Amino acid sequence: MCKRLALVISAIGSIACLGVQAAEKSPVVFHASGQVVYTQVKAAGESFSPPLFQLKADIEFTDTKMDGIGLQGMVAMPMSDDEANGMTLEINQQSGIYVTLTNPDTQPEDLKVSILLGYASTEVETLLPSLGANAKNKDTFSDFSWGFSLQDRIMEGKPVYWTLDFLRYYKDDDLRVDGLGLGVTYAF
Repeated sequence: MCKRLALVISAIGSIACLGVQAAEKSPVVFHASGQVVYTQVKAAGESFSPPLFQLKADIEFTDTKMDGIGLQGMVAMPMSDDEANGMTLEINQQSGIYVTLTNPDTQPEDLKVSILLGYASTEVETLLPSLGANAKNKDTFSDFSWGFSLQDRIMEGKPVYWTLDFLRYYKDDDLRVDGLGLGVTYAF
């Protein structure tokens, strides 16, 4: 888990460094975001909603044959846990990397819609005190992840945007992890 977290943080750092350089030299745009994510975890007929704080960084091509294609790194930390029927669930850590697809004709004043396709990993910890010594369990769920993002400029002439994201981080027959995030994005 630590290696995966280090990899995602390194990717975000690399994207940030490229973004600073890109502003002066090449046809790319760099974005940095912070947002609160309402997470819904459904398992075994129960539903939990532990909130997360998410940091994102992405780089997007704007003036080449790859216009509208980008790369995004994401890492999220828990804000609190959630409890249902005597069981407590907490998302200890979440990370992901995505390819972003955006309409290349979108102007800065337009509502920007992006499709995200990638890989996410979510570490979930559960606590069920009625089980005694076996009350605590920790698992990591990783797989293909997808979603969409909407961005709309907050003030005319300023590179600051409201961001609304929906992502499906994980799904199998027994477990589903989704997130709905609202935050602010700055474009460099």
